[in-house]
Amino acid sequence: MNKLATVVLLGTAFAGQAGQSQDAHNYQYTEIGGKKLAYACEGEGKVTALLVAGMGLDAHTTYKNTLHNANPEGYRLCFYDRAGYGKSQYENPKVRTMVELRDELAGLIEHLKVESLVLVPHSFGGFVARAYASKYPDKVKGMVLIDTAHESWFDAMKSNMSKPGWGTMEMIINWEREHNSFEDFAEASSHSALYKIKDDLPVSVLSRGIPHVTIRQTKMSYADIDVYTQTWNDSQKKLAKLNNNTQAVTMKYASHLFDETDPWIALEHIEAMVNKAKL
Repeated sequence: MNKLATVVLLGTAFAGQAGQSQDAHNYQYTEIGGKKLAYACEGEGKVTALLVAGMGLDAHTTYKNTLHNANPEGYRLCFYDRAGYGKSQYENPKVRTMVELRDELAGLIEHLKVESLVLVPHSFGGFVARAYASKYPDKVKGMVLIDTAHESWFDAMKSNMSKPGWGTMEMIINWEREHNSFEDFAEASSHSALYKIKDDLPVSVLSRGIPHVTIRQTKMSYADIDVYTQTWNDSQKKLAKLNNNTQAVTMKYASHLFDETDPWIALEHIEAMVNKAKL
C-alpha cells in the first residue's frame, strides 16, 4: 500500500532513487506548536522564496534537482519539512487539518523573519500555500504553483470514476490520512473559502504537460485513468483563474514529477516571481 499511495497521490514511484543527498544542506531547527521542524536556506536578500512540498514527501525529495541547480543571487531560497517528514519530528502523530498545516507554516515564516515572501508549493502543498496567502495577504508578494491540487479535483473524481476506480482512490486517500502523512486530502478539498487570495497577487500556475502515467501501477482501468487525468486537467484550468493576475503555463516536458525532468522551468519562474517581488 505504501508504494501504491505514493504512486497515485504523489507521483513519486522512483523518489527513493534521488541522486542528491539531504546531507548537502545546512539544516536548522525550530520548534513550532511543540514540534521540531527542519529547514534550510541559501542566499541572502529581502525576498525569500519558500518551497512547500506535497503530501507525504520531505522537501528534498520533492525539489532535489531544483535545489541543486539553484544559484540564488539577491534573494533567499528556503525549504522546510512539515512535521513528521524528512528531518522534522512529530511524536504521537494525529491527523491534522488544513488550518493546522497553515498555522505551522505561519510559525516557520515568522521564525525566518521574512520581509517579502514568494511561495512555491507542489501538489498538495498548494493548499497550504494558498491558505497562508489568504490569511496573510500583505506578507505574500507572489506564488509559483507547481502542478498543485485544486479543491474541485476530489469531488470531480468521485463523481466521474467507476465504483471500483473510486474505491481504489478512496482506499489510498484513507491510508495516507491514517497511516502515512496524517494529512487529509478530503478535508483539505472542502475549504474553498480558506483559499481565497488577493485579486492582484501575482501567481504563476505551472501545470504538467505529460500525463501521470505511473498511476497505471494501481491496475486502475484505462477509463478511470482517463477520468483521473481529465479531472486533474480541468482543475488546473480553475487554478488558472485564481485571480486577475494569474499566468498559466504548461510544462511541456514535465509530468507531476517535474523535478525529475525539468527543474529548470521551476527555477525560471521562481526567479521571475522573485524579481517581481523586488519591485
